[in-house]
Amino acid sequence: MPQKKTTTSKKRTASSSTKKKTSAGSAAKSKTKKSTARKTAPEQVNYKSSYEKHRKSKRQMSAVLLFTAGVLLFALMVVPGMNVWRWIHDFLFGMGGATVLIIPVSLVYIAVMTTLDKLTGEIHNKVWQTLALTVFLCGLIEVVQSSPFYGDSIVQILLGLYTDGTMLSGGGLLSALIGWPLYLACGQVGAVIILLLALFAFLMLLTGATLIGLFRSMAKPVKKMEESYVARREEQELLEEEERNGPRFNVDVSLDNMPQHPVSAPKPTLQELLELEKKTAKEAKSAKDPAKEPQIILETQKEPQNTAFSIDPNIKKEAEVLVEQALASAEESPQDKADASGKEDDQTRLYTDENNQLSRYVYPPVGLLKAPQGGQNRDVSNEQAVNGQLLVDTLKSFGVQTKIVHISRGPTVTRYELQPSSGVKISKITGLADDIALNLAASGVRIEAPIPGKPAVGIEVPNRQVDIVTMRELIDTSEFESAKSKLSVGLGRDIAGNCVIADIAKMPHMLIAGSTGSGKSVCINSIIISLLYKASPSEVRFLMIDPKVVELGIYNGIPHLLVPVVTDPRKAAGALGWAVTEMLKRYNQFAENNVRDLKSFNALAKDREDLSPMPQIVIIIDELSDLMMAAPKEVEDAICRLAQMARAAGMHLIIATQRPSVDVVTGLIKANVPSRIAFAVSSQIDSRTILDSGGAEKLLGRGDMLYAPVGMPKPLRVQGCYVSDKEVEQVVNFIKNKESAEYDNQIMEEIEKQAVAEKTSSDGASGGGFSDQDELFDDAVECVVEAGQASTSYLQRKLKVGYARAARLVDEMEEQGIIGPFEGSKPRTVLISRQQWIEMRMNHDKQTKTE
Repeated sequence: MPQKKTTTSKKRTASSSTKKKTSAGSAAKSKTKKSTARKTAPEQVNYKSSYEKHRKSKRQMSAVLLFTAGVLLFALMVVPGMNVWRWIHDFLFGMGGATVLIIPVSLVYIAVMTTLDKLTGEIHNKVWQTLALTVFLCGLIEVVQSSPFYGDSIVQILLGLYTDGTMLSGGGLLSALIGWPLYLACGQVGAVIILLLALFAFLMLLTGATLIGLFRSMAKPVKKMEESYVARREEQELLEEEERNGPRFNVDVSLDNMPQHPVSAPKPTLQELLELEKKTAKEAKSAKDPAKEPQIILETQKEPQNTAFSIDPNIKKEAEVLVEQALASAEESPQDKADASGKEDDQTRLYTDENNQLSRYVYPPVGLLKAPQGGQNRDVSNEQAVNGQLLVDTLKSFGVQTKIVHISRGPTVTRYELQPSSGVKISKITGLADDIALNLAASGVRIEAPIPGKPAVGIEVPNRQVDIVTMRELIDTSEFESAKSKLSVGLGRDIAGNCVIADIAKMPHMLIAGSTGSGKSVCINSIIISLLYKASPSEVRFLMIDPKVVELGIYNGIPHLLVPVVTDPRKAAGALGWAVTEMLKRYNQFAENNVRDLKSFNALAKDREDLSPMPQIVIIIDELSDLMMAAPKEVEDAICRLAQMARAAGMHLIIATQRPSVDVVTGLIKANVPSRIAFAVSSQIDSRTILDSGGAEKLLGRGDMLYAPVGMPKPLRVQGCYVSDKEVEQVVNFIKNKESAEYDNQIMEEIEKQAVAEKTSSDGASGGGFSDQDELFDDAVECVVEAGQASTSYLQRKLKVGYARAARLVDEMEEQGIIGPFEGSKPRTVLISRQQWIEMRMNHDKQTKTE
């Protein structure tokens, strides 16, 4: 028992000591925790700052990598290299077309924004958003094509998408991810709407913009417009209030410094009187319109007879005279007689003639020309879709795989741009022109293969409803008004509906040819009317030659003409001879003053009083074939000399003919007249004579032309503008009424003199046939009359001369009507007998003695 108690007490003491140790240990642990907590507080701050530094350095490193990747991708896309570089270049564009250029630009943008610490969100999210934006944009570009996802199988469709991407004309393979399913599920319109909304959302996410910020930025210009409108309204109200409460005649005068004796008012100066005249004239003009007459309140007092401010009666009389003159000038103001169109005042300009006398050339108002008819912007999408599908099906039936990439509608024809599959020859498409016209039920089609600057073939199909291009819609355009050259003319509209404005100074000469009724005369009228709207007589003068008499005679009397319209073919040759003489005179003046062209000379003439500026001269020949029949040698020589040298002298040729054959449009004329306009012709031979290429035989007539200015690789198809005879008459009558023509008598005398000289030389050559003859001419005639036949070899043997001289003798005898024309290998027939030859010699001897 006592042992048990002892052991029990020992256990209790051991447990108590253990408890004391445990409590002591727990106290020590708590003290350790408190000290640790005190130590970890600054350590956590240091950890956060180091984390931020690490994160920023990591973002900066990512920005550098993104910038490098963006620049490298951009270089791969822009620079076509070789081998592997070239393969990657084609692969990138094949995947997404031109849209993949967004990826390097976006990567550079993300890198720059990250560097500036302005990027909202994580970098990898922005990269994924960029890729998604690219995929949606590729799908949109492919869906809006005229025939998207074209092909018979999935493989063909994917290959077509890849090929289109490499040619930068489609969305590439990436467009098949989103665009193709949307196109199949929702159609073209629905797919476009969905893709546009998706693009908008991803663009907002990528840039970090918000809807509120977008609406605010859209509201800023509206708010600015509203504020400016309010400011203008307040300013206008202040001006109206000032006019209503204007200065009155009861002026408050201080009486502090009143003079003791009467003093007369000072006499007004000449400047004050002129200002009074202007003010009175304005008031008189405004008084004509009672609706606009301002309400004037006059508060006058009786004028005392002897005051310090009485007006001198002489000054009052002068003022009354000035007021009467101002009223008379206001009543006779030319602005009161302005045209109803309202544009005459804006178009009234002055020019100074050669005598430095101020004369007024009033430009004709646009209201004289007929306005374009309404309803020309009709909906033709259905017609274009049907014809486009017919074209593709027709070519497919002949084994030619194509797809439509673009459609351009002009006033007369519509061009369907087709892209053939790889391996298709262009000649195979051009050879199917008649088959295409048959399937489309068209009068004819013209194929342009390839289109300059495009990897496509253009098939031009006539429109079922033709739009008329009026002269007014060309004159009243910004392109014509902003043209700096005074020789700018409006020709018409091209196949895309754009205005075609030509500059004669750059051509510098032009040949217009086509069959009868194709539109040559209307084209010439449009050129002349354009120049009348563009230049004054001091800037441009005309020399018109019209062997047909009835075409250009309406322009007689306008101040731009140097001489009346020349209608006699002999005088026409004289007129061209005067033009050559004038060209040489101008070149001599240029040489004396050390200038190279007319522009430099006119600039020099402005600074020197001893020189007068020269106008540009446009020489218009309406029918070349008649001139070539009357005086072929003289006309051809003059045209060639002018075409070769007249450009720098400011002289330009416009030649028209309805017979584009090689005997009219000779090789020399074609070589020196570089710019051409071809209207509809009957054969490809005539087209080649005009343009050196075919195509004009496919034109439709009625102003449909091929315009080939100098420097253009292929002719441009243009629908010429239409100006009626009534419009021409109205414009010409307006100009004649404003200013009459003053013809140059010296030019007329020079033309008459040259015409007489040419007629004399021509008559001498063909009248008797004995002037400027070969010495052996009589012997040659004796030989052929005795032999009864003539040939060059026969004369060589008989007269013992060379081939060239014998051939000239044969030609002279043919001109005199002694022998017949050339008949191939047969000898020429002798047309006169020996007795007739003796009579011809006797008549010539008598005529010689009489002279």
